[in-house]
Amino acid sequence: MKFTPLDIQRREFEKGFRGLNEDEVRAFLQEIAAEWEELQLENQQLRTEILDLREHLKQYQDQDRIFRETLLNAQRTKEEILDAVNREKALILREADFKADEILREAQSRSAEMDAQVRSLKLERVRLLQDMDSLLARAKRFLQEEAPEVFPPAEPTRKLDDRDIARLDQMTQMPARGRAGTFTSDGI
Repeated sequence: MKFTPLDIQRREFEKGFRGLNEDEVRAFLQEIAAEWEELQLENQQLRTEILDLREHLKQYQDQDRIFRETLLNAQRTKEEILDAVNREKALILREADFKADEILREAQSRSAEMDAQVRSLKLERVRLLQDMDSLLARAKRFLQEEAPEVFPPAEPTRKLDDRDIARLDQMTQMPARGRAGTFTSDGI
């Protein structure tokens, strides 16, 4: 049974033969009631404080749970972003390799085409120089035959007999590949 301070103050005792001093008992009960009231107030304050602390603890636990969930979500998001970035990087690298290979193939193809053009131009140059050489030789012979006084034959040519002249004529009329003493593909 719980006693309130008011219960203690109003408590009545039976009187006995040589009973207790009523004023002393009343004063003592008053003191006990006052202390009991203080204890109940303090107890109530402590209970209120405990409830507040429990509420704060619950809030802190909720916040801690939220922070942990947020941290886990952030870590998952970070890992997802890193995975996405790594996949994107790998894709970009594959595309770059493919483009580099394609550019290299195109460059090699163009290089081969240019090499073929350069060879063709060198052959054209050799043919042109041989044709010019042949034309100059024929023009010189023509001039020497038609106007020997203006263009006398060179000293080694005067000593040639008809067979040597025929061979020279034949050499000047041969295709460029078979002629001796003509320009090479390097040509200069």
